[in-house]
Amino acid sequence: MNKIDKCKAARDYHTHGCNCAQSILAAFHQETGLTEDQCMALAGGMGGGMRCGSICGAISGGILVLGMLFPARPDEGPDAKRRITRQTQEYIRRFRACFTDRDCADLLKRKDLVPSPQAQALGVADHCGILIVSAVEILCDYIAELKGE
Repeated sequence: MNKIDKCKAARDYHTHGCNCAQSILAAFHQETGLTEDQCMALAGGMGGGMRCGSICGAISGGILVLGMLFPARPDEGPDAKRRITRQTQEYIRRFRACFTDRDCADLLKRKDLVPSPQAQALGVADHCGILIVSAVEILCDYIAELKGE
């Protein structure tokens, strides 16, 4: 998984009209086994903080990717639920370490977002673009850790 390519893909999806969650999930469509259309459908209602200013779509999209790559199957029992809970909480913690907030409405009020290294390299300066590219960077690094790479 090439972090630079994933960041660029997510940014490109967003600039072509996808919401934040769709952009992130679609950037990982090959790894998840989903088609682009399935990504658009699954994450369609998650933009704009689930359409009500709640959890940022960049977070929601990343959580969908984690769930697809590290599924918690019922036959695995409570350990699987605990594992995906830890993974989800850690991803959110890392996002918040960069941006403090997690809700779309709060993030949109922020005027002090600092672009991540990849966002800077790609010339991303728009608000949601910074969040998307940064979230993909966080996600790529975290997935690599989980896979022991």
